[in-house]
Amino acid sequence: MRKKVIYPVLLVIIILSVLYFIRFYPQQMMPVGRPVTVLTPSPDRYHNDCLHPCVRLLGDGTYVMVQSPYYKWDNQVENPMFYRSTSLMHWDEATLLSDTPETGYNSDPNIYVEDSLLYVFWRENDSPLCKETGGKTLIGGALNNQNEVRNLNRYLVNHSKNEETGLCPILLKHQGKYYFYCTWYSFEPERKNIGIAIWEGSSLERPDFVLSDTIRFTNPLVCDKWLQKKLFGRLWFIPKPLRYDLWHFDLFEHEGKLYMVSCAEKKDNIMLSVSEDWKHFKTYTKPLINNHYTESHIGYRQYYYKPTAFVQNDSLYLFYTGNPKGDHDRNQLYLSVESLQDLGI
Repeated sequence: MRKKVIYPVLLVIIILSVLYFIRFYPQQMMPVGRPVTVLTPSPDRYHNDCLHPCVRLLGDGTYVMVQSPYYKWDNQVENPMFYRSTSLMHWDEATLLSDTPETGYNSDPNIYVEDSLLYVFWRENDSPLCKETGGKTLIGGALNNQNEVRNLNRYLVNHSKNEETGLCPILLKHQGKYYFYCTWYSFEPERKNIGIAIWEGSSLERPDFVLSDTIRFTNPLVCDKWLQKKLFGRLWFIPKPLRYDLWHFDLFEHEGKLYMVSCAEKKDNIMLSVSEDWKHFKTYTKPLINNHYTESHIGYRQYYYKPTAFVQNDSLYLFYTGNPKGDHDRNQLYLSVESLQDLGI
């Protein structure tokens, strides 16, 4: 009688184990990224560091990028830098858009392109302007031909009600309205993502943005190597499923749908999500980039941060940052390219 009970139980355990490893075994949808050269002014201060990139394609075939160095995780060098390039693999001649404020620091720069105008935005934290407005302030404006920001405006002020804060704002235009999408975070009583905040406005020349909606983000199950336990002194591919804690992202439109590429706060995967109503996102099961998978190809563990992406020639161009081998103080930009067909987009 006991054998009749044990065999079915063992069969169920085996089936569940197989399904578990199929779901969480290291895999990714895109090739391992190639390192991209990014040069910064004052190398002794910024160390050619690249974090929080935002890359856009212009109509004339030129590429533009804004990024904020974060060498040795020092927020005093986290200043927005703007680039133009005809090569996706080499960015130089950076223009510093805003130096470190008297107090606080800059963060989270991004680019919006409309007609012949380029807008660049970044967040100030604990700066004199933040103290004046009573919150975290997103500022920016249109670039002129000398890469100087004109019409400098405050585009939205996050007053951090109930310790809730909007991070990584990305601007889009949809059905005649402007929208800033931000990851919505709570820092009290614990630090966690509580969804996506959407700020709506009707003008960039005279900013009138208001918080219009907060959308719950369905956090998928992923494998995060940074929290995986060691077994006999080393890491094994027996990952613990964890809820993906949405951190920083970028957005792009394709054939009427809104797509998101993102990293979690633990930064072990770069994920792809899609929204048909431009509010609620469904995340693909397989990551675009996975730390387990990449480590087996490059020989060391990386630390991923905010990705950025665009579509060109029926392919997805994905940029993301990770540390180069042997240098955990510096953030390196990487590029991976895959056809939309192979990604199921």
